[in-house]
Amino acid sequence: MHPIKTGYFLDFDHTLFNTDEFFHRDVRDSFLRFGIDAKCWEESYLAVWPTGYALEKHVEEICRRSGEKLPLNEMKQIVRDSFSDLSRYLFPDVVPFLEAAKEAEAWLGLLSFGDEGWQRYKVTSSGIDTYFDQMFFTAGEGRKAEVVLEHAREFRRIVVVDNSSDELDRIKDAVPDARTIYMNRVPDELTLPDSEVSRLKFLEARRYAGKVSRYWHDVSKTLHGILSV
Repeated sequence: MHPIKTGYFLDFDHTLFNTDEFFHRDVRDSFLRFGIDAKCWEESYLAVWPTGYALEKHVEEICRRSGEKLPLNEMKQIVRDSFSDLSRYLFPDVVPFLEAAKEAEAWLGLLSFGDEGWQRYKVTSSGIDTYFDQMFFTAGEGRKAEVVLEHAREFRRIVVVDNSSDELDRIKDAVPDARTIYMNRVPDELTLPDSEVSRLKFLEARRYAGKVSRYWHDVSKTLHGILSV
């Protein structure tokens, strides 16, 4: 018999955390002062992302492409000094939702794609790691569905919130009864390309928003009301 408890699996990047503003605007600007070409920065990012992003991998790819030796230790120091507190990149509804979930004794699982060290750094530096009963970090595309399937028997109901329709489709393949919620944080007025600033602020999020899913997923721009679904 399944326990009564509902399991909530939450994605991190673009769902809880404004990754584009943090990485593609602020971190990018900090590193461009080393003379890295902006195009090289973006192309090298796209090259390492499928293997599970980590800053060290990104810098190594930039070095490989440019043929130049960059001050790796100094670049790491920038992250430690300038980005030790990442709570400002959480979307405004995140902490209220997490606090309400814990007050309701809901089970919360973080389900994040990427290099475990880099992802854990962002989560803990955001100050929200203590809200989660378990955190899962997957470095391979499609692994989120496997994690949900592995834990499906622990809950009577499963709710998954993610900004990737591809990941939600895979989860539906694996666990058809799961309630899937597609989180689209891109403001309606910024759906189409406009200024460079807003383009970088929602660079990746826009790419996800343009994909067509194979299944029907509930669509939301906020975490408000998700506890009641």
